[in-house]
Amino acid sequence: MPQERSRSIQYINRLRILSIYLVVTAHVTIGLTMPLTPLTFNWWLGAAIFYACFCSIPLFVMISGTLLLDPSREEPPREFYRKRMIRVGVPLVVWSIVYLLVRAFIDKEHLTAGRVFQLILTADPYYHLWFLYMIVGLYLVTPVLRTFVRHAAQRERVFVIVLMLILANAYGQADNVLWQNQRSIFTLFIPYIAFYLLGFELGRLDPRKMPPAKYVVLGVLLCVVYLAAFTPLFIARHGGVGPGQRFLFDFFTPPIVLPSIAIFWIARRREALGAPITGFPKKAVEWVASTTLGIYALHPLILNRLQHALRNHASEGSFLLGVLAVPLVTFALGYVITSILMNIPILRRAVC
Repeated sequence: MPQERSRSIQYINRLRILSIYLVVTAHVTIGLTMPLTPLTFNWWLGAAIFYACFCSIPLFVMISGTLLLDPSREEPPREFYRKRMIRVGVPLVVWSIVYLLVRAFIDKEHLTAGRVFQLILTADPYYHLWFLYMIVGLYLVTPVLRTFVRHAAQRERVFVIVLMLILANAYGQADNVLWQNQRSIFTLFIPYIAFYLLGFELGRLDPRKMPPAKYVVLGVLLCVVYLAAFTPLFIARHGGVGPGQRFLFDFFTPPIVLPSIAIFWIARRREALGAPITGFPKKAVEWVASTTLGIYALHPLILNRLQHALRNHASEGSFLLGVLAVPLVTFALGYVITSILMNIPILRRAVC
């Protein structure tokens, strides 16, 4: 999500905008869905929208892998760390402090020094900030991964990606069912290396070539079988839709991984085969894409202000309207506030 300012690739910009909108929609939807009676129509609708939005995080990580694992980059590790850790480190520190204050003064949570330390170690100053901690971990191993992708054959890279995705899914489901471990900033990023490498791999393929139909059919069948196998447990546990629960269908399950790959590929293919946008539309897309970090950081604050309205309408006929309208309002407000902050020198580093 931290911006790659030196490159302007329109499909990347479109994917950034789509991904941040999906993040906002997911957080709005979960707020509307949690108060509902489980297994009612609106509950199922909310759960389906919520899990569909999970594609956002794989897309964000694949975008970073496409840009940052490029073998043409020859910068030494020290230079890479200096630039990247400033770019992501400043927002991480600033927003961690902001949201710890939100916990203390808005959410009225009693915070001791030990509790603050625990929240940081578990990447949980607020529910969305884990992503920035995860990105820092990926940046730490980027120089090593660049060496790997530069010297490994394509078959070797694909094997590592598939193996990591399988292991990440297996661990995630075992943890959901058996352990319920807390995440840690020291290991949080490791499963996401698969998406990081996947972004690099997809960025090297010729987007004009369609994947063989048999692979598409196989992917669809895999998703159907997976959903059929886990639906009984999903129903028994009410899908894990609620605070403090792990989600049965997480970022590494086939129904999330395969659509994420498809969305990324479609965006790339559309840019390769279509006419490039120019003029004002091009500048507008680039500007909105440049605000994604700020929107990501700010949107829980905006949703906090809308929280009572969401609760009041969660069980009424306006559920669908809330799912459609509130993300749009939140996104627009986040965009406006971020645009303002980007023009204030002392605050600019916190949002871009």
